[in-house]
This record gives sequence, structure tokens and C-alpha cells, in this order.
Amino acid sequence: MDGQDDVGEKPPHAWDDADVALALRVFSDRRPAVPARLVTRLWSYWRNHAPDRPPFEDDEQNLALVLHATALGIRAVPTGDRDPLAALVDRIGSDDVCAPLTPRTPPWGPRAALSPVVRAALSSTLHHVQVVTDGRGPVEVLVVGTGLPEIREQVVPAVLTASLRINGPGADVVSDLVGVGVLRVGIDSATTGSAPDLASSHGRRAPLGTGTSARVVLRDLVGFLRGLERDTNLVRVTEVDQVDVVAFDRAVRDLAGRAVARPRGAFLRPAVPAGSRGLVALLPYLRTDAADEARFGAGVGLELDPDLLTTASYRLLDRTHHRALARRVSVDARLRRDQLEADLARIRGELEAFTRASADERRLMWESTVTLETFFDNHSGIHIKLSTPEEIDAVEYYATNVPNLIRLQEAWALRMSDLIADLDAAINRPQAPARQLAAGRFLDAALRGVVPDESAATREAFLRWQDEVAPMLRYEWREAVRRQGIDPADVFTPHTLFRTGYLPPVGDDPAALSVRACSVVDEDLSALLADSARRVLVIRDAADHAVDDRPRPEDRAEAEAAWTALAGLAERGDAAEFDAAFVTALRAHPRYTVERLVAELEPPSPPSVEAAEIEDELAAAQREHSLGEGMERAIMAMRLSAFITARECLDRVVAEPDGQARACLLRAIVECVAAGLPDQDIPELLGTLPPGLPPAAERAMDEAVSRDRAFTTKWQSLLPAIDLDRAIRLLFRGLPRATTRNSRREYGAWLFRGAIETAGMATRLTEAAGELGEDSQAVDSALVALGGVLEEILLGPYVGGPRGQAQALFELLTGHRPPRYGQTEGR
Repeated sequence: MDGQDDVGEKPPHAWDDADVALALRVFSDRRPAVPARLVTRLWSYWRNHAPDRPPFEDDEQNLALVLHATALGIRAVPTGDRDPLAALVDRIGSDDVCAPLTPRTPPWGPRAALSPVVRAALSSTLHHVQVVTDGRGPVEVLVVGTGLPEIREQVVPAVLTASLRINGPGADVVSDLVGVGVLRVGIDSATTGSAPDLASSHGRRAPLGTGTSARVVLRDLVGFLRGLERDTNLVRVTEVDQVDVVAFDRAVRDLAGRAVARPRGAFLRPAVPAGSRGLVALLPYLRTDAADEARFGAGVGLELDPDLLTTASYRLLDRTHHRALARRVSVDARLRRDQLEADLARIRGELEAFTRASADERRLMWESTVTLETFFDNHSGIHIKLSTPEEIDAVEYYATNVPNLIRLQEAWALRMSDLIADLDAAINRPQAPARQLAAGRFLDAALRGVVPDESAATREAFLRWQDEVAPMLRYEWREAVRRQGIDPADVFTPHTLFRTGYLPPVGDDPAALSVRACSVVDEDLSALLADSARRVLVIRDAADHAVDDRPRPEDRAEAEAAWTALAGLAERGDAAEFDAAFVTALRAHPRYTVERLVAELEPPSPPSVEAAEIEDELAAAQREHSLGEGMERAIMAMRLSAFITARECLDRVVAEPDGQARACLLRAIVECVAAGLPDQDIPELLGTLPPGLPPAAERAMDEAVSRDRAFTTKWQSLLPAIDLDRAIRLLFRGLPRATTRNSRREYGAWLFRGAIETAGMATRLTEAAGELGEDSQAVDSALVALGGVLEEILLGPYVGGPRGQAQALFELLTGHRPPRYGQTEGR
């Protein structure tokens, strides 16, 4: 048998004393990186051939065997009270074995968020974003802080997507980090200084994506994060020079090196008041003793066996997470690409038709001007609804605007296609970066005792896997630092996290899995002690001393006095002095100060007369929007085969007789489509009104004639020569714009109500999405959860902007692509 790598091919039931001794020695020597095959064979021998006595004389080794077996999914069930396994199983539940390595920190409250002695912390409700630049642009983005849920659910996917885009095309090993409370993505970890050494015992390093495309990805990410900072103030972005980050990393390593060189000395780098740079780094816990295994610059870590990532529970976790991740990171890009391509096909067809038409045909089929209600934002790649529609000459529109729009949307469609390809590669190819990032995220969370934000099924799978593997991981970490003579409290702190490095097999080198302890280190606010006697670089900051913030009864009198002083400063008008005093009051009395501020700023309820005026103005705006909005909602409902809804939308239209005629003509089209008549035959049928036309369509045509005979007759005369799409568009031609007939107050009331309705729909859509299970959930169940809010977005009043995105989501869920007729220019 090979005593270093295996215990031979002999089955456990055939082992003799020498085989058993060799297996026990190999297990002890290989800990904690013990292969699953050795653990399972040793466990099988013990439980089947010698269950009445533990295999090792050392109880710690026996406990380690039980923990390793449990981590591999083997159930440790004692056969009775006298079974030696019973006492070992009881120990697994003790804090010295299974408690999380890092201490629990109190909830991050307003005092902590405003504290001048903490800049970046894992538990912070603010996201501290550090952008490292090298003169040509960003090379690394580091995000520290758990953040508020509403912000976190935007930041984490953005950083994850950036990492996958950078590493997807070719990186086999990823040293980015997507953990709980800390995120890091970069293009050159060897020089930024924030990525700890993830080299395995084979001496291989983890390359990252480089090049222009990676810089573009990072620029996009930084732009997104700066936008969140501008919009919410819950993200703080700072920019530091790469030279300074490297210099700080070198200074810290030199400090640890001085302790190694001078064992009788201790060297302190004290915390100082916050400087101007605000530099923060992820640094390893460096060894400071001169032991053989503590080479210069060595960190504190463990080598684990990759078999830990092949157990049944981890495979379930990986499969569940991978399924949700693949859908989450690419569905938006796919929807946007499909929407862009559909829009491109439509506007190319419009441009071609307008270009081929003669001057007489243009006068007949097109209005002289085009009303633009949206514009394409090239920065975000989406259409944004204009608060006030704009009129533009039709010839100019098709000569200038449309070609420019095609060019921009073609570039964005190509960009989305490239993004989808990168994400697919990062998620689906062998040694997928997505799986490496997930392994690091889950191992770090299991060691620290935190639960990452994931879908319900992924969270459940994680907790099941954590129950199996966490006791072994935490026990081996505590044993490792104790064997090295290190006080666990010097390594396991509130600012400690664990970086995972996975190296795939290359040539004769097997796969390797390593975990390193790291810390969030603030250049100004962290204190560092390099003492050879402590054997590790000790890092301390204010978060180590955080306590629960319990308001004291006597605080109220102090808070009232501070508020009175603030009021006096406000009356004197000294803005600088007031700002400083206001921040001081918030830090000292955050709850009372905010309560008083809200009370002072809360507007009084409007007088009944003003409330009635607003209601009247909104009603007036609703009447003016009734025709256009009602017809557009009817068209949308007709596309989705919701004919009852389409009829109701048209029945509710309030308009002058000429407008009512248009609604009746659209009603005739709805009745024809509802009767199953082919789209291409409907214009000619309505133009000639032959026998056999659906009775409801005939009644609608008769009513249109009674309302406006001239418009109806002219519209019918054009029908034989045009298609259904053009027939519907002609109904909107010359339609009075509500914005020109409403007063500014009436239009403002309409816009404000629309903003409220849109925000409400977004909240409801988010809540409905939270009710969904994993990607495998039946489409019917998904429609039950999302159907109500989708219907209101697609067909309800006020909410016009998101209809295109909602229709794309409907198509995704149903697999049905509705017809595209009736889309008007600029709409």
C-alpha cells in the first residue's frame, strides 16, 4: 500500500492490524485534507468490525473521524449508550466544536452607520465601495458591507455578473470573491494587493481575466455603483490609486516580517484619525513566528480535500444554486436582446416602407409629424418615457432619427449577445467560474455562521449542507490555529472572512482546495500588532468592541436639548455650523433626531377645497387620456387574446363623437380577431362589409358611421390596399394629444398618479416573484403568482412605460409571441 496517497485496494473487511495502523496514520497525517475514499473505508472498518472500541487512542482523532464522515454525508448513529460513538456525537453539539468561528456582531444601527471610527465593516448597512485605478481606469472593485436588502439585491448581482463576464471566456481559476458582506472583482490580482495569496502547495497561482474588455466591464460596474450612490446615499464610492494599495500591502507584510526577524520585539501600527484616502484592503492573517512552516509572508489557512465538494448534499446545493443563477444572471440580458431585435425588425420595416412610398402615399398613409413619447437612452440601453411628448417632422424623423436609433439598438443587441455568451461560458463550461465563486461563498458562510441571500430552495439546500460540513470545518480550523500556537481570538474576529481557492487538476498536479483567513483592514482606522510571541499579525478595529445600542431613559432630555440647539442654529442661518451639529446630533441621538425631523418635515393634510381641486384635475386628465389610453390598452389586450378586456377598455372610452368613431372601428377589428378571422383578411372585410361578417363587428361599424361618417368612410376606402397593422395605425392618426388639451396642473396630477401606480406595480411584481420557486417551477404556477400584477401592468391605466418589458416576461412564461400589429411611431 502507498502510505501517502491511499491505503491500497484491499477492502476494509480484509484489513489486518498493519492495514488498520497504516490507515489511521494516513488519516492523521493528511488531516484536514483527507480524501473521501480513506474516510469512508476507515469508517466502514470501525463500524462493521470494531464498533465497541474507537479506532484511535486519541479522542481528538476519533472526533475528527466522526466529523469528516459526517461532512461526507455519512450518518453517525450510535447503536446504544455504550457505543463509543455516542460520546463523540454528543461533543459535536458543543460550542468548542460547531460554533461559528467569528463572533456574532450586534445589528448595525444608525450610530454605527454614522460613526467616524468605522469606515468599512462586514456587518455595515452601508456598502463601502473602493475602486482601485492604475491611471488607465479601474482594475479592482472592492465592496464591503452587508447593506440594506433593497440595495444589496442590486449590488451583489451586479458584482457577480461583472466577475462572470471577466472570467467567463477563459479563466480556469478565479480569485474574485462574492461573499456575505464583502465582494471583490478585479483584473490583475497579482498587483492590486487586495487579493490574498491563493497559491496551492503545488505553487500554482490563479490568473484572472485581463485586457480591454475586462476594463470596460469594470467601468460599467463602477458607473452603476456611482449611480446607486447618487440615488440612495446608501453606497459610498471612493477611488484610490493602485500604487497606494500596493504600498500599503507591502508595508503590512514588512511589519510582519520585522516580527519574524526580531523574535524579542513587538511592532505596533496604531489606528489614527481617518485620513483623506480612506484606503481599505483585504489582507491575509500573516504569520509572525519563525517556525519552519511559517515562511516569510505566509498566511493562516487550511488545505482541504476537493472531495468535500462532491458529496450528495453539496451536489444538490450546487445544482439548485446553479439552476437559479443561470436563470437570474442571463434572463434580463436575453429579454433585452429579444426586445431589441423585435424593435429593430419593426423600425427597419417602417423605414423601408416610408422610403419606398411616393409623396402622395406618404401624405395618405403618414402624418406630417411624428409624436415621440420615448427616447432610447444609449447609456442604459432602454427606452425612457418622456414626461412631455415631442413633435418632429416625419421626413426628418425617418431620415435622421430612425437610422440613428437602428445604429444604437444594433450595438446594444450585439452587446447583449456578447454578454449572454460570456455568462453562458462562465456558468456552463468545465471548471465554471460561477461554481468556483459559489464554493467560496458557501464555505465562507458556513465557517462564519451566516446565511447568504439566495432563493428559498438554495437557502434550504445550503442549510442542509452546512449542518453536515460546518462542524468539521470549524473544528479543523480551531485545531489548526491551536497547533500553531495561535490564540483563536487573534484570528477569528468580526472583520474576519475566509477566501477559498480552488485549483483544478493540471498535468500531474491533482486538484486542490484551500481556505485562507483574511481581514478587512482600514489603513487609518485599523490597529496592527506584529509580535512574534503572538505568532500571527493581530488586527483590531472599532467593530471588535461593538455592543447592542439600547436607548437609555436619560437620553431623551439630552436629545431634546440637542434638537433645541439645532433649531437655534437653523434660525441663525449658519449652514456649515448647522451641518456639523446635525451630524453630531444624529450620531448621539439618531432615533429621536430622525423622529423630530420627520415630524417637522411632514406636510399638513391639504384643505378639503384643495383636495377636491386635485381630484377634479385628475378627473379632467383622465377624460383627455381616455381615448388614447383606452385604445392602446385594447390593442394590448387583443394581442394577448384577452378579448373581454379589450371590449371593456373600449366601452369605457369617453370622447367626442369623432373619437368615439375611432374606438368603434377598433372594436370592429377586435370582434373580427376574436371570431378567428385571419389577420390578412380583416382590412378587406371591413372595407367591403360582405355578408358573413361577425354581427358584433357589423354593429361596431354601424355605430362608427353614426358617430363620424366622414372619417369612417375615408378609413374604409383605404383598407383594401393596406394590412391590419397600418389599418390600426390610421385610427391613431390625427388623434388629439391629451397633453395639449390639459392644463399643466391637470397633466402634473396625471403624471404623479402614474408614478405612484408604477411604483406600486413594481413592489407587487417583486413580491409576486418572491413567491416563485426554482427554475423548474411549472409555468402555470408562475402565472398564478405573477398573472395579476402582469395584467395590471399590461392593461391597467396609468402604467404605460413598463408594458414592453411586461409583455416580454409574459412571452417568456407562456412561450406565446403575440402579434405586433398596432404599434405606432414614437409610442
